[in-house]
Amino acid sequence: MVIMAAMAALSLLEELILGAEKPTAMLVHLFHPSFHDSVPADRLFALLPRASIINLRQVSRTTKAWVEEHDPTLLTRLQVVCPPPLHAMQENSTLDQLSHDCSSLTIKALPSSKSMPTGTFLSPSPAGQIFKIVSKMSSLRIVPPAHDAFEPVLSLRLALESSPLKSLTHIHIEPLDIASLLALRWGAFAAFKDSTWTAQSVWRGVKSFRVGMTDDWLRYAHPNLESEQDERQQTRMKKEREFYRQAVQALHNYFFQFAVHGTLERLHFEWLGGDVTGLNPLLLDEEAAKEEGGKWFSAPGTKWKGLNEVWLGGVQIDGTLIQILKQRLDGLERLMVSVDLAAPELNGNIQTINGKEWLDVDLKPAIQATAELEEREDKNEAQYEGTGGRAESMVVPFVLKI
Repeated sequence: MVIMAAMAALSLLEELILGAEKPTAMLVHLFHPSFHDSVPADRLFALLPRASIINLRQVSRTTKAWVEEHDPTLLTRLQVVCPPPLHAMQENSTLDQLSHDCSSLTIKALPSSKSMPTGTFLSPSPAGQIFKIVSKMSSLRIVPPAHDAFEPVLSLRLALESSPLKSLTHIHIEPLDIASLLALRWGAFAAFKDSTWTAQSVWRGVKSFRVGMTDDWLRYAHPNLESEQDERQQTRMKKEREFYRQAVQALHNYFFQFAVHGTLERLHFEWLGGDVTGLNPLLLDEEAAKEEGGKWFSAPGTKWKGLNEVWLGGVQIDGTLIQILKQRLDGLERLMVSVDLAAPELNGNIQTINGKEWLDVDLKPAIQATAELEEREDKNEAQYEGTGGRAESMVVPFVLKI
């Protein structure tokens, strides 16, 4: 198994120790903890890169205890590539030794091998072996490949759904394109529907879900079909618009599965690229209505249960949209949006996280406006029922005789 952290070359200090003719004080200290030398352990750790410290941990039981005593959280976050090279398929011992303390795993999916026939899945899959070893992790990040992503991501999903990951509560997928999205769909819209019953326990256990989605396909939303183009270009633009509509429906179906079960508590969705303003993933029916009245989008709006914190990056937000969100997300307590795309009337605290500014929206005005709107709707409904089910009208009824 290939561990990315262990691929670095030896540091100058390691080469010096390995090349020493006589044992040095530091070398004696490594294998004899009772030896009191003048070189503090912290100073040695400061000179060694993280990959070298991980390698040092595997030298002996003494160095293992020494490393773990210095930094107990050193091996809580691991990174692997999948599938590993063929010569490393059976070399799981290193990962097995490091997995007991691992709570966070980043797995980078590689494009399908050209030498492997399309549709071929290894049994047991490399991802399945990894998830079996690192079974106690609580956080998983999946990095799909930039191209040919469907099969490797589908393999990861199938392995994930068949693994005993009872502690997994957080999943982060980035960058996500349409091919990866289709491979990751589960429930009624999943590829390989025979595995959907096993998927329930995995996805229902996720409490926090973060997605970074590419925005390159959004430019197909409004092709200029009326422009003077030849027939070939017109056909291409029509196909691109159809691709866009299918992608919107697929994204809607994907989040619908999470909303139905009501176990997701935190959603962080962000558009990557910044070339265009992204769609609101929670209001895709409203977005579709902007184009031809949404006739091509038949799915109803999604109502969420349990979702109380939402982050929307690259999405325009104003007071009206927040009112709609509050109606569909009963338990919404916190809304974080991109500062540059937030309407001027929105209030809240600005926070800088990883170099990006976010607005922690004050939801009280939106909640109050929503309550007033619901009160007016209730009054209108009461008035309607008071007329015996006949809506009052200023139009005088008449009979047209022919």
